Amino acid sequence: MKNKISQNYDAAYKHLFDYPGMVRQLLENFIPMDWVKWVDYEKLEKVNASFVRRNYKKKESDVIYKLNFQDQTAYLYLLLEFQSTVDTNMPFRIQSYVNDFYESIIKKGKKDRYPIIFPVVIYNGDKTWTVPDNVKDKIEIPKDPKLEPYIPSLKYFKIIINEFKKSSLLKIRSILSSIFLIEQMDIKELENKFRELAEIISEEVSTDLKEAFQNWFQRFLEVEEIQNSEKLTLTNEKEVYTMFATTVKKWEKRGEKRGEKRGKKEGIKEGKIETAKNFYRLGLSINQIAEGTGLSIEEIQKIVSQDE
Repeated sequence: MKNKISQNYDAAYKHLFDYPGMVRQLLENFIPMDWVKWVDYEKLEKVNASFVRRNYKKKESDVIYKLNFQDQTAYLYLLLEFQSTVDTNMPFRIQSYVNDFYESIIKKGKKDRYPIIFPVVIYNGDKTWTVPDNVKDKIEIPKDPKLEPYIPSLKYFKIIINEFKKSSLLKIRSILSSIFLIEQMDIKELENKFRELAEIISEEVSTDLKEAFQNWFQRFLEVEEIQNSEKLTLTNEKEVYTMFATTVKKWEKRGEKRGEKRGKKEGIKEGKIETAKNFYRLGLSINQIAEGTGLSIEEIQKIVSQDE
């Protein structure tokens, strides 16, 4: 169900990670490492990511959080990859962003050692992700082994949504895993899972995360955000189920209207083409036919050549 690639959708997706609770779900549910258990989630701090190079700003979204655990500081660099195509140069992009980030830290004050940056790429496209997760794997292996230590190495952690089994995502039972699951479903699958998803969403304690989910879901189906007076608190399964059903219904109606409008336009165009043929058979000039039908001279010439 990938009708979702739009600026509004991208913004809504990035907005999900404005909430520390969503970042916590990402780390605890999708990063299988010990250190995520040690993070003080009460002290998560979102960092301004304005250092990202200008020529990339329109291409992607990035989110950065400062993490504290065991008297140490680390940074989570979250890159949201919305492109439908797979960027084979992702390892170099990650290296560039991390270098930029370290430069911004250095400007604030020089130290002997700097905190670790943990880069994560979330890819929600349809195509298979075949890109190496380390920049060293994009560089030729030198014939002289003495050159190998000079090959740069920087690994990023990848979360490729289309690689997850739907059953596994359903078992996690969180807002974020539900989002990843919905992204893999077609409309019929989604309708069949309304009740199970409604149960998961209603169990969420944070009203902010529920509202973020609702906004994301509407953008996902390209349905305009509902007014505040219509917002649901999503406190029980019935409310969540209603939100699912009404949003999908709006989406289907919009699809029907788009189809009707497209059909009407195609019908009008076909009528003009038939009229142009009749005018030509009556001996009217191409300029007269263009004036009478509103078609371009190039279109009429093509129609005439096909009719001869």
